[in-house]
Amino acid sequence: MEVLFIQHARRRRAQDQQQQLLQHQQRPQRQHRRQERIFPTRTTLLGLRQQDIIQRYRLNWQAIQQLLHNTEPQLAPSLQTPHPIPPETKLIAVLHMLASGSFQTTGALVTGISQPSFSAFLPKVLDAIISLTPCHISFPNTQQKQEETKQGFYQINGFPHMLGAIDCTHVRIVPPAATEHLYRNRKHTHSINVQAIVDYRGLITNVVAKYPGSVHDSFIFRHFTINQHFQDG
Repeated sequence: MEVLFIQHARRRRAQDQQQQLLQHQQRPQRQHRRQERIFPTRTTLLGLRQQDIIQRYRLNWQAIQQLLHNTEPQLAPSLQTPHPIPPETKLIAVLHMLASGSFQTTGALVTGISQPSFSAFLPKVLDAIISLTPCHISFPNTQQKQEETKQGFYQINGFPHMLGAIDCTHVRIVPPAATEHLYRNRKHTHSINVQAIVDYRGLITNVVAKYPGSVHDSFIFRHFTINQHFQDG
Protein backbone atom coordinates (compact mmCIF):
# COMPACT_ATOMS: atom_id res chain seq x y z
CA MET A 1 0.00 0.00 0.00
CA GLU A 2 2.79 2.40 0.89
CA VAL A 3 4.66 1.59 -2.32
CA LEU A 4 1.56 2.33 -4.42
CA PHE A 5 1.09 5.67 -2.64
CA ILE A 6 4.72 6.71 -3.38
CA GLN A 7 4.40 5.74 -7.05
CA HIS A 8 1.15 7.72 -7.36
CA ALA A 9 2.77 10.78 -5.77
CA ARG A 10 5.71 10.60 -8.17
CA ARG A 11 3.40 10.31 -11.20
CA ARG A 12 1.37 13.25 -9.93
CA ARG A 13 4.51 15.35 -9.44
CA ALA A 14 5.75 14.47 -12.90
CA GLN A 15 2.41 15.43 -14.42
CA ASP A 16 2.42 18.76 -12.60
CA GLN A 17 5.94 19.55 -13.79
CA GLN A 18 5.03 18.63 -17.36
CA GLN A 19 1.93 20.81 -17.21
CA GLN A 20 3.92 23.77 -15.85
CA LEU A 21 6.48 23.36 -18.61
CA LEU A 22 3.72 23.28 -21.23
CA GLN A 23 2.11 26.43 -19.82
CA HIS A 24 5.45 28.21 -19.84
CA GLN A 25 6.04 27.31 -23.48
CA GLN A 26 2.58 28.49 -24.49
CA ARG A 27 2.96 31.82 -22.66
CA PRO A 28 3.65 34.69 -25.12
CA GLN A 29 7.25 35.81 -24.93
CA ARG A 30 7.80 39.40 -23.82
CA GLN A 31 9.74 41.36 -26.40
CA HIS A 32 12.44 43.55 -24.96
CA ARG A 33 12.63 46.62 -27.12
CA ARG A 34 15.28 49.26 -26.65
CA GLN A 35 13.60 52.46 -25.61
CA GLU A 36 14.18 55.19 -28.14
CA ARG A 37 16.20 58.06 -26.76
CA ILE A 38 14.38 61.39 -26.84
CA PHE A 39 16.51 64.46 -27.47
CA PRO A 40 15.14 67.82 -26.26
CA THR A 41 14.80 70.75 -28.63
CA ARG A 42 18.07 72.68 -28.70
CA THR A 43 18.02 76.44 -28.50
CA THR A 44 19.19 78.61 -31.39
CA LEU A 45 19.26 82.35 -31.98
CA LEU A 46 16.53 82.11 -34.59
CA GLY A 47 13.36 83.90 -33.58
CA LEU A 48 14.99 85.91 -30.78
CA ARG A 49 14.84 89.67 -30.86
CA GLN A 50 18.09 91.63 -30.69
CA GLN A 51 17.29 92.98 -27.22
CA ASP A 52 16.50 89.46 -25.96
CA ILE A 53 19.83 88.17 -27.31
CA ILE A 54 21.74 90.98 -25.59
CA GLN A 55 19.88 90.42 -22.32
CA ARG A 56 20.53 86.68 -22.37
CA TYR A 57 24.09 86.55 -23.72
CA ARG A 58 25.46 90.10 -23.18
CA LEU A 59 26.40 90.21 -26.91
CA ASN A 60 24.38 91.17 -29.96
CA TRP A 61 23.60 88.83 -32.83
CA GLN A 62 26.44 90.10 -35.03
CA ALA A 63 29.05 89.68 -32.28
CA ILE A 64 27.92 86.12 -31.55
CA GLN A 65 28.01 85.22 -35.24
CA GLN A 66 31.54 86.63 -35.54
CA LEU A 67 32.62 84.72 -32.44
CA LEU A 68 31.03 81.55 -33.82
CA HIS A 69 32.85 82.02 -37.14
CA ASN A 70 36.21 82.32 -35.34
CA THR A 71 35.69 79.36 -32.98
CA GLU A 72 33.67 76.96 -35.14
CA PRO A 73 36.67 74.91 -36.34
CA GLN A 74 37.55 74.11 -32.72
CA LEU A 75 33.96 73.37 -31.72
CA ALA A 76 32.98 71.19 -34.67
CA PRO A 77 31.89 67.69 -33.53
CA SER A 78 33.73 64.58 -34.63
CA LEU A 79 32.29 62.52 -37.47
CA GLN A 80 31.83 59.51 -35.16
CA THR A 81 29.32 61.31 -32.93
CA PRO A 82 25.79 59.89 -33.60
CA HIS A 83 23.85 62.96 -32.39
CA PRO A 84 26.38 65.82 -32.44
CA ILE A 85 25.76 69.10 -30.64
CA PRO A 86 26.10 71.99 -33.13
CA PRO A 87 28.89 74.53 -32.47
CA GLU A 88 26.30 77.31 -32.14
CA THR A 89 24.53 75.46 -29.31
CA LYS A 90 27.81 74.89 -27.49
CA LEU A 91 28.78 78.54 -27.81
CA ILE A 92 25.49 80.09 -26.67
CA ALA A 93 25.24 77.62 -23.77
CA VAL A 94 28.63 78.78 -22.46
CA LEU A 95 27.84 82.44 -23.17
CA HIS A 96 24.63 82.14 -21.16
CA MET A 97 26.51 80.63 -18.22
CA LEU A 98 29.15 83.39 -18.34
CA ALA A 99 26.56 86.15 -18.73
CA SER A 100 24.30 84.94 -15.92
CA GLY A 101 26.98 83.69 -13.51
CA SER A 102 24.95 80.52 -13.04
CA PHE A 103 25.89 76.85 -12.78
CA GLN A 104 26.37 74.40 -15.65
CA THR A 105 22.94 72.87 -15.03
CA THR A 106 21.17 76.16 -15.77
CA GLY A 107 23.06 76.73 -19.01
CA ALA A 108 22.33 73.15 -20.07
CA LEU A 109 18.59 73.42 -19.38
CA VAL A 110 18.27 76.72 -21.23
CA THR A 111 19.86 75.33 -24.39
CA GLY A 112 18.26 71.86 -24.28
CA ILE A 113 21.28 69.68 -23.54
CA SER A 114 22.33 67.51 -20.62
CA GLN A 115 24.65 68.70 -17.88
CA PRO A 116 27.26 65.93 -18.56
CA SER A 117 27.39 67.02 -22.22
CA PHE A 118 27.76 70.64 -21.15
CA SER A 119 30.61 69.73 -18.80
CA ALA A 120 32.33 67.80 -21.59
CA PHE A 121 32.51 70.66 -24.09
CA LEU A 122 32.84 73.59 -21.64
CA PRO A 123 36.70 73.55 -21.49
CA LYS A 124 36.94 73.35 -25.28
CA VAL A 125 34.65 76.37 -25.76
CA LEU A 126 36.50 78.42 -23.15
CA ASP A 127 39.88 77.56 -24.70
CA ALA A 128 38.56 78.55 -28.14
CA ILE A 129 37.39 81.94 -26.85
CA ILE A 130 40.59 82.61 -24.90
CA SER A 131 42.71 81.76 -27.93
CA LEU A 132 41.23 84.82 -29.68
CA THR A 133 42.47 87.21 -26.99
CA PRO A 134 45.72 88.30 -28.73
CA CYS A 135 43.74 89.17 -31.88
CA HIS A 136 41.31 91.50 -30.10
CA ILE A 137 42.94 92.71 -26.86
CA SER A 138 46.34 94.32 -27.34
CA PHE A 139 47.90 97.25 -25.51
CA PRO A 140 49.61 99.77 -27.84
CA ASN A 141 53.17 98.48 -27.68
CA THR A 142 54.76 100.19 -30.69
CA GLN A 143 55.73 103.83 -31.12
CA GLN A 144 53.21 104.30 -33.94
CA LYS A 145 50.30 102.83 -31.97
CA GLN A 146 51.22 104.81 -28.87
CA GLU A 147 51.30 108.09 -30.77
CA GLU A 148 47.97 107.30 -32.41
CA THR A 149 46.42 106.55 -28.98
CA LYS A 150 47.82 109.75 -27.46
CA GLN A 151 46.45 111.83 -30.32
CA GLY A 152 43.05 110.16 -29.99
CA PHE A 153 42.75 110.96 -26.29
CA TYR A 154 44.07 114.50 -26.79
CA GLN A 155 41.41 115.25 -29.39
CA ILE A 156 38.70 114.05 -26.96
CA ASN A 157 39.65 115.85 -23.73
CA GLY A 158 42.88 117.72 -24.37
CA PHE A 159 44.79 115.45 -21.95
CA PRO A 160 48.35 114.84 -23.26
CA HIS A 161 50.41 111.65 -23.26
CA MET A 162 47.48 109.38 -22.39
CA LEU A 163 47.72 105.72 -23.38
CA GLY A 164 44.55 104.41 -21.77
CA ALA A 165 41.69 104.88 -19.33
CA ILE A 166 41.75 102.38 -16.46
CA ASP A 167 39.13 101.29 -13.97
CA CYS A 168 37.83 98.22 -12.13
CA THR A 169 34.36 96.72 -12.14
CA HIS A 170 32.80 93.92 -10.11
CA VAL A 171 31.28 91.01 -12.02
CA ARG A 172 28.86 89.07 -9.85
CA ILE A 173 29.37 85.31 -9.60
CA VAL A 174 28.29 82.30 -7.58
CA PRO A 175 31.34 81.84 -5.32
CA PRO A 176 33.09 78.55 -4.53
CA ALA A 177 31.82 77.25 -1.20
CA ALA A 178 35.29 76.69 0.27
CA THR A 179 36.50 80.29 -0.36
CA GLU A 180 33.21 82.15 -0.31
CA HIS A 181 34.52 84.88 1.98
CA LEU A 182 37.25 85.90 -0.49
CA TYR A 183 34.68 86.81 -3.15
CA ARG A 184 32.52 88.98 -0.87
CA ASN A 185 33.03 92.62 -1.85
CA ARG A 186 32.35 95.83 0.07
CA LYS A 187 28.69 95.74 -1.01
CA HIS A 188 28.36 92.26 0.54
CA THR A 189 27.80 90.55 -2.79
CA HIS A 190 30.07 87.98 -4.41
CA SER A 191 32.11 89.00 -7.43
CA ILE A 192 35.37 89.02 -9.34
CA ASN A 193 37.10 92.40 -9.41
CA VAL A 194 38.01 92.95 -13.06
CA GLN A 195 40.47 95.66 -14.10
CA ALA A 196 40.36 96.91 -17.68
CA ILE A 197 42.10 99.52 -19.83
CA VAL A 198 40.39 101.06 -22.86
CA ASP A 199 41.68 103.29 -25.62
CA TYR A 200 40.14 106.50 -26.97
CA ARG A 201 37.63 104.45 -29.00
CA GLY A 202 36.42 102.55 -25.94
CA LEU A 203 38.07 99.30 -27.08
CA ILE A 204 39.58 97.13 -24.35
CA THR A 205 43.36 96.96 -24.69
CA ASN A 206 44.15 95.08 -21.48
CA VAL A 207 42.13 93.16 -18.90
CA VAL A 208 42.91 91.39 -15.62
CA ALA A 209 40.12 89.11 -14.40
CA LYS A 210 41.70 86.84 -11.79
CA TYR A 211 41.19 88.60 -8.44
CA PRO A 212 38.23 87.97 -6.10
CA GLY A 213 35.84 90.73 -5.09
CA SER A 214 37.48 91.38 -1.72
CA VAL A 215 40.69 92.61 -3.40
CA HIS A 216 41.02 96.41 -3.63
CA ASP A 217 41.53 98.19 -6.95
CA SER A 218 44.89 99.59 -5.87
CA PHE A 219 46.21 96.11 -5.09
CA ILE A 220 45.41 94.93 -8.60
CA PHE A 221 47.10 97.99 -10.10
CA ARG A 222 50.26 97.56 -8.00
CA HIS A 223 50.61 93.94 -9.17
CA PHE A 224 49.78 94.83 -12.75
CA THR A 225 52.36 93.89 -15.42
CA ILE A 226 51.86 97.06 -17.48
CA ASN A 227 52.21 99.14 -14.32
CA GLN A 228 55.65 97.62 -13.85
CA HIS A 229 56.50 98.48 -17.47
CA PHE A 230 55.57 102.11 -16.82
CA GLN A 231 57.71 102.11 -13.66
CA ASP A 232 60.63 100.82 -15.71
CA GLY A 233 60.17 103.62 -18.23
